[in-house]
Amino acid sequence: MQIIALKMTGKILNFGISNLWQRSSLSSGVLYPCLSFASRNSEIHFGDTFSAVFPYGSVPFIPIASLSHKLLYSLTIKSKVMAKETIFETVHEHVAGIDIGAEQIFVSPDGSEVVNFETFTSSYHACALYLKEKGIRKVAMEATGIYWLALYFLLEELGIIVCLVNPKETKQVKGRKTDVKDCQWIQKLFSAGILRHSFIPQGKYMELRQLVRERIDIIAMGSTYVNKMQKCLELMNIKLTEVISQIHGASGIKMIKSILAGNRDGASLLGLCNERIQKYKGEKILKALEGNYNNTYLFMLQENMELWEIHQRQVEKIDVRIAQLLDELSENKEEVSTGITKRIRHHAPKIEGLHNTMARLYGVDLCSISGMNDYTALRLIGETGTDMSRFPTVKSFVSWAGLSPKSHRSGKVKKNVRGTPCNPTGQIFKECAQGLMNSKYIAIGSFMRKLRGRKDSAIAIKAGARKLAIAYYNALTKGTAYVEQGIKQYEEQIKKRELMALKKLAKKYNLQLIENQEAA
Repeated sequence: MQIIALKMTGKILNFGISNLWQRSSLSSGVLYPCLSFASRNSEIHFGDTFSAVFPYGSVPFIPIASLSHKLLYSLTIKSKVMAKETIFETVHEHVAGIDIGAEQIFVSPDGSEVVNFETFTSSYHACALYLKEKGIRKVAMEATGIYWLALYFLLEELGIIVCLVNPKETKQVKGRKTDVKDCQWIQKLFSAGILRHSFIPQGKYMELRQLVRERIDIIAMGSTYVNKMQKCLELMNIKLTEVISQIHGASGIKMIKSILAGNRDGASLLGLCNERIQKYKGEKILKALEGNYNNTYLFMLQENMELWEIHQRQVEKIDVRIAQLLDELSENKEEVSTGITKRIRHHAPKIEGLHNTMARLYGVDLCSISGMNDYTALRLIGETGTDMSRFPTVKSFVSWAGLSPKSHRSGKVKKNVRGTPCNPTGQIFKECAQGLMNSKYIAIGSFMRKLRGRKDSAIAIKAGARKLAIAYYNALTKGTAYVEQGIKQYEEQIKKRELMALKKLAKKYNLQLIENQEAA
């Protein structure tokens, strides 16, 4: 029980307080202390001003109600009500948080003060000067679209360490999000050492990443016009799409160009195809070319063909620039012994000596890994680089790629949960694993088929991608080429494990295993 002194007209009355404070709302400055008399004979007159003595000072209040020996008083605090503030233990000092937008950036150097700048280059320099004046050594910012790139490299050049973080790791409570609160929250999380750095390739490797991604985007945009060409052929009932695997292959493009030039002879068009197509699909090609040729649809076909060719020329220009960057990066690299060059089936880069160049950059021939070729290595070098020292273990690398299995355990209950989407690196490994699903000679393919029978295709592909990621990490860290053990050796390992399990069960139940004797 807490005791306070209540002063009235020179007399001191002691009151016992049961519930000291009851607040109507956090935003209101009105507090209701509930007081009870120590003596029933005490008298209080309404309208008189009282002074309550608290540990932190004396506050005046007026009685507003009286029930028997209990009084309810209204107390108005004139001082401003302070907002709740989250405080973390400081791990990193002299750090700031930045929230980036298209038009403005918001900077918080201490978690409370906030300054905003525009997104022009001169404003970025002013922001950097402000951070220097505040003694900031490190800053954290979210990876918001591509807006972070310019500021990131500007701060790096000026000697300020930048931590780029995944926006999912800095989410606040729903309904409380503003740009000002975001930068304050990022600063607090970063100073507490909670945020993790995202990998950003440096120098030429960053340029290589952007070029490879741009190449993939242009190929995807060009595929739109391939679909429109198929539509035009279907409108004329020319069934090439049902006979050959892709109309934008060498044979398909030759036939379409000849049709646009005015050739309607089926035998002549068939002669433009590959020898295997002529041998195995000759009759079907002739039937497929018997269409209802229409000038309007031919015009549409011509337009889409030209647009598709424009995209292909753009891809070739990008290949030239990629080749220049690869030559610069591999200029002083040692030669590496390589094996057989794997064929790239789709969208092969027109870069001379790509196989040897990639082997020199990595220091090992990655084509030894099942399902991977030089184009895969080209895509991965921009996403991961060649230095794996930032990943202490192979599990760290697999988890970063988004290929590790997720767990959700509460008490004795263990639930299956959907994992987070893979990053671009994990997606590349999943594409490689999907190509091995039906392989008859690769151990990883047999593993995925075995897992698919118990689980699901998506789970099997992700598990196979994880094995490829492990092989990739080991190749770069240990400098040794991957050795494919083959499906026979894998099945032999499975057989040994199953026999050991059977022997354990037999021993447990006092049984004896007897092998079948083959008849002579």
